[in-house]
Amino acid sequence: MSPRRSAQPSLLMQVMAGITVLFLLAPLVVVIGGSFTTTDYVTFPPHGFTLRWYAALAAKGDFIRSFADSLLLAAACAMVATPLGTLAALALHRDAGRGREWLRNFLLAPLLLPTIVTAVALLQFYQRAGFDQIFLGLLIGHVLVTTPYVVRSVGAGLAGMDPAIVEAAQSLGAAEGRILLRVLLPGLVPALLASVIFVFIMSFDETTLSLFLSGPDMMPLPVRIYNYIEFAIDPMVASVSTVLILFAYLLVILLEKLVGLDRAFGGGV
Repeated sequence: MSPRRSAQPSLLMQVMAGITVLFLLAPLVVVIGGSFTTTDYVTFPPHGFTLRWYAALAAKGDFIRSFADSLLLAAACAMVATPLGTLAALALHRDAGRGREWLRNFLLAPLLLPTIVTAVALLQFYQRAGFDQIFLGLLIGHVLVTTPYVVRSVGAGLAGMDPAIVEAAQSLGAAEGRILLRVLLPGLVPALLASVIFVFIMSFDETTLSLFLSGPDMMPLPVRIYNYIEFAIDPMVASVSTVLILFAYLLVILLEKLVGLDRAFGGGV
């Protein structure tokens, strides 16, 4: 095959990759651009340039409270879901018995169910049990739907580790607890950091579950936005979305700076 022919597929792949990136970024560009328009409705290209919609957002005390509620909920969810998912992934990695596949399917079952089904089921369960703790109820629901992602991420990190390292520690007489603390967990740091950030973003952005389980005293930001656009659609919604886009982007940049995206998702373990 000539060099000219072998270069054609590479060029085609670059063009297709560029088109895909543009397709994914186009909605973000429209939302960000629409947040700076001077009109009272979202339009793109924006008419003029103004920051008044960001000033209006800063003056919305209910949005600020909802942002704080979402931050608290997402942080608590990451702190609970990451250890649970890590322990589950370790159990799946070490267990080679018949129950391994059953346990794996059970842990990953929330990925197969529509979130609205999980939300309705939890709402009915809370009502029948007389459970009225809104924050704790939201936390349980968010942990339920995010833990499977921790299991997958940490499981990928375990699969990418060299088993000879564990065998060497065992041959030197290290106990199981010491192997876990000194060998496995240090090697899983990238996967654990990825899990924490990924769970945080997913919990912060979860709308369907929060819509069913939230209340007036505890209303995450996605629910607040949903309620707001029922009665008005103005560029302030685009400004909120822009802030959230920037927030998620900064978290991804933080993950890249700490461990690198390749290592975090198993590419460099």
